Amino acid sequence: MSLVRPGKFHITDKAMEICDLPKGAAVLDVGCGDGTVAEYLQDKHGYKVTGIDLNLAKISEGKERNSKLDLRMGDGEFLDDFTSFSFDCVMMECTLSLINLPDEALHEAYCVLKKGGKLFISDLYLKNPDPKQVKAVKIEADRQAKIPHKEGDCEEGKQRFVDFRLDGAFLKDPLIAYLKEIGYKVTAFEDRSADLDTYVAETILREGSLDSCVTCAKGQKGVGYFMLVAEKTGK
Repeated sequence: MSLVRPGKFHITDKAMEICDLPKGAAVLDVGCGDGTVAEYLQDKHGYKVTGIDLNLAKISEGKERNSKLDLRMGDGEFLDDFTSFSFDCVMMECTLSLINLPDEALHEAYCVLKKGGKLFISDLYLKNPDPKQVKAVKIEADRQAKIPHKEGDCEEGKQRFVDFRLDGAFLKDPLIAYLKEIGYKVTAFEDRSADLDTYVAETILREGSLDSCVTCAKGQKGVGYFMLVAEKTGK
């Protein structure tokens, strides 16, 4: 099995240790790709994992490798195929930064989680953003939120401007604030930038450049990698 994201399984294992899920726990892997992580979690931890992804080719690849994997075509922004309170954990590894409507995805995850269920995110973030820049992003997000929707505003491929994401990387404090607003309690936030640095180096050695590496953020200055675990505390 190949894995093309920082930390390989180290970050996943650390997050699962924090989540402390029982054997047989129901886990939803948003952006599962070919199901490599889903397969790993089932084999090592004994979880019942459902994976969703918009890349049908990757889903088919995973099913061909292991027909027992529950991999489906699906979008993290719209989890209507799943009932409320149906998962013990929702995970988004290297996924939320690519989702067009990240606020919707976080709300949807909250809805399908059981009370006390865990949300696990690992992704890119700005390690030391300028406070003035953070304030400017907040002002612009508020401004855009007040603009009436017009035809074409929700077209596929258009990312919503939110106050906790900028140029594909997250702003830590606004992200945590938004999660709390939804009803999550953030129980862990850990910088994993060393894993990103290693991944960038390995990608360059393997491919000669970062041209095909979305996760690497093209080596943007000040961009790091984080792991976050939050718990659904509300109903």
